[in-house]
Formats: sequence, structure tokens, C-alpha cells
Amino acid sequence: MKYIKYTIISFIVLDVLICLGGIIKYNIDLNSYINKKEPERSINNNPSFRDKTEVYVVGSFHFETDKIKRDDIYHYLDSISPSVILCESDSGTVNRMLKRTDFLNQLMSSFKKGNKVESFVSLKYIKHHPGSKVLPFEWEERDSYHSKHKILTKSGELLNSVIRLHRENILSGDRSSIVDEYLAINKEYQKIGGSAKVYDFNNETTDSIIRNRQLYVYKEIPEIAKERNELAAFKDFIPIHMEYWDKRNKAMAANIINQIKLNPNKKIAVLTGYSHRYYLIDELKKYQAELNFSVK
Repeated sequence: MKYIKYTIISFIVLDVLICLGGIIKYNIDLNSYINKKEPERSINNNPSFRDKTEVYVVGSFHFETDKIKRDDIYHYLDSISPSVILCESDSGTVNRMLKRTDFLNQLMSSFKKGNKVESFVSLKYIKHHPGSKVLPFEWEERDSYHSKHKILTKSGELLNSVIRLHRENILSGDRSSIVDEYLAINKEYQKIGGSAKVYDFNNETTDSIIRNRQLYVYKEIPEIAKERNELAAFKDFIPIHMEYWDKRNKAMAANIINQIKLNPNKKIAVLTGYSHRYYLIDELKKYQAELNFSVK
């Protein structure tokens, strides 16, 4: 029992040291990144020189890829020169990020492949642009909704189950064609991750690809699943999956609208995962005339 006790204590101490090491590594990397000097630029964000709000929806990656690095997103953001950055996180997460007390996120990020993008870019931006601010726009119920309905796992299982039926030649001709169309558009979607420039996934062509892909993911493929007795286990989950994308994006758009109202005559950059860009732009355009802002 004595040796077992010491072994357990040793494992606990080792785990604590690994966690502390991960957090320290994350913060060393973050400090090095945000403190790196940038060329001085003359930027005037005085609202008196602007008669309406400008909103830029900037599609991004959550972690660096082989070709897209933090600096690519930072320089793209810097070229816009916003006075407000909206991050795809809830209010608690953004508050902890700004205070550097998001220890669980720091730990998880330090062991992931690829470097974190949005938090690093946002913290660096406000470091080099005094007076700018970072605010949240994520759907506040997202995490609890994910947990309650197991969205992150069951959505993938649902899609893969339909694809499996397709590959086993069980689906009818028209349903099989729909899956083929989805697989084709999904290939185009996956190529976006190999983009060499930020402009490659911040344009109308890419928006159109993602818009079509999401239509298959959240409408066409689930409709097929509804018809299949083999997928009866997903019966209760299908309507939850089908409404999720609209529910989340509309909530995010509503939060952006609220920030537009609170920050008139400013440049606002919405830093979001590139899959959301088309939806947020579509929603925001509905309110341009009413609230006197432009969206790009």
C-alpha cells in the first residue's frame, strides 16, 4: 500500500508539472508573439471622419495550417485597421482571454497540433493599437447546447451513416445523386484549408462553396436520413442537427448587430471561422439600411 500511495502521488505531481509546463509554454509563445514590434502606421480611427459603421467579416482558421499562419491573419486585420474586434467566443471566454486567465484553454492549446490563431492575433492587435477593444459575439448557449445534444460527435456520425449507405448502394438513384453532389462540394470545401492567402477564403466564390456545402450538411443529407429505417437511432437527433446551424449563426448575427448599435461610426472586424462568414454576411446585409452600416 505504501508503494501504491507513492506511485499515485508521483503520477499526480507529474500531471501537475505537465500542466504547468503546458501553460508556461503557451504564455512564453504568446508574449513573444504579441511583443514583436510591428512597423509604425499612421491610423486615424476618429469617428468624426466616418459617417457610418463599417463591418468586415474576416474568415479565419482557429489553428495555423501549413500555409496560413498567425501573421497572415494579423496583417489582414491590420490592413483593415478596426477599432473593434469581435471574437467568435462567449463573453466569459473573451474576458478570461483578455485577462490571460483562460488556463484550461491555454493548456489544451499548448498540446494541439498547430498554433492558436484568434486569441494571439487579437491580443497582439490591441497591444499595438491602444484604444482598440476586443468583444465577444458567440452564441452564449453554444457550449451547453453542444454538451446537451452531443452535437460535435453525433452530427458527424449522422453524415457518415448516410454516406455509408450510399457506398453500400442501398440508397435510391436520386438520393444517391444527392450524396454524390455533397461529396463533390465537400472536396471543394476541404481544399479551402490548403489556401495560401487569406484572400483565398475571404471572397464570394469561397462563400458560395461553403453556402452550398452547408445546405447539404444541414438539410439535404438529414432529409435522406429521415427516410431510412436503418438510421432510426438518429430519429430524435435529426431535427436538432437540422436547426443547429441556423440557430447558432442567427444568434451570432444578433450579437454582432447589438455591437454595431453600441459602436456607431466605427470600423468593426468580425473574426470568425471561415465556414460562418457567408451566413453572417447574409444576415448582416438585412440590417444595413436600417442601421446605416456597410458589410464586407
